[in-house]
Amino acid sequence: RLPKKKCAIAFGYCGIGYSGLQINHGVKTIEGDIFEAFCKLAAVSKENAINPNKVGLQRAARTDRGVHAAGNLLTMKLILEPPGIGPNDLVKSMNEILPEFIRIWGFTRVQNSFNARTSCDSRQYEYLLPTYVFLPPKPRSHMYNTLQQWAEKSEGEEAGKADADDDEEYRPTIDYLLNHPFWKKQGSDKDFKSDTAAKKQWRISMKQLNRVREIFSKYEGSHNFHNFTVGKPFRDRSAHRHMIKLTISDPKIINETEWVSIKFHGQSFMLHQIRKMIGLLVLVGRTTAPASLIPETFGPARIHVPKAPGLGLLLEEPIFGGYNRRLEETMKRQNEDPISGNSGEGGIRKESVIFSARYGDQMEQFKQKWIYDRIHQEEEEKHEYVKFLQYLDVLSGSDFEYLNPKGVIPQSAILKVGEQQR
Repeated sequence: RLPKKKCAIAFGYCGIGYSGLQINHGVKTIEGDIFEAFCKLAAVSKENAINPNKVGLQRAARTDRGVHAAGNLLTMKLILEPPGIGPNDLVKSMNEILPEFIRIWGFTRVQNSFNARTSCDSRQYEYLLPTYVFLPPKPRSHMYNTLQQWAEKSEGEEAGKADADDDEEYRPTIDYLLNHPFWKKQGSDKDFKSDTAAKKQWRISMKQLNRVREIFSKYEGSHNFHNFTVGKPFRDRSAHRHMIKLTISDPKIINETEWVSIKFHGQSFMLHQIRKMIGLLVLVGRTTAPASLIPETFGPARIHVPKAPGLGLLLEEPIFGGYNRRLEETMKRQNEDPISGNSGEGGIRKESVIFSARYGDQMEQFKQKWIYDRIHQEEEEKHEYVKFLQYLDVLSGSDFEYLNPKGVIPQSAILKVGEQQR
């Protein structure tokens, strides 16, 4: 019997066409393809090939259907020198078997106490978003009619600030949104194809982009994100998450459409959390709701927060700072280098678990070809974001009445006990 050693496997993938990362028998998953490749190479024995749990398969971050990763990490016990494969050829052999949109970056030996999920200090995600999602609702849609009702109720009162001092939040007036230049030119009687083509030509102003950034900044810090996942009540302590740093890039034109890159650096994220954070950002950014609405959602009121498309979401990398520091201290005591590592079986070293510093160039090339380009291509073909806006505009009922100009969550928008988040 060949010896097995616990290893960390750094890898990246494009999630289009897959039902998520984690192995789920009966459906196509990223882990399923990777585990099958290890079995084909005999890096996993025949006895263990029937059950990934036998080799202790773990992952640093789970991704949903259609979500991508430039860098993610699996840990499992592997035979580092399977028959017919040289001591340094396992990465090459794996990549020859796997499809081009799943790449193994490298292996490293890890301590037996290493846990891919719990040893991970934080995770960095990116979300690509076309700026036209911040256009106001289409005239005659349900959300547009709701804006009209708020305008009538205000009876001339100021609802939003078309111009504001530097220390005040800029907000467009309801009247401006109801008579937005884009829709005045485009009209409300065009079909889906015509609206889509026009939206892709629209460009966000710096004033509106800065407002979106201000809204987004309200997520930073430690908050109760129970409204941004499913199945977690307000009193569930596990709904508390810490957002370390959040940024929105300047716009970039790709295939005639303007996009921004939204970066999330947080300790951990719940199911659908990022997609719902983007969903609410879009809702607030295209209406007169104030940025102060975001902190209101951290309170006990349960509301419907829609999920933005999974298409634009990718995991950049998990970060293992604490583990790396402990390993460095251990190896210094043993007079070994934690970066270059010490030779282990199969020529694979026990070393720090890092991504960008070690695989950065490969990851960037992979992101551009197999993630960014495919996201843009998929949007060109399927118009996921346009459909998302259409859903927001036509959803009837009182779910989105929390988008009122006062930023107050009314009783009519609060989900009843037993009513499920959508």
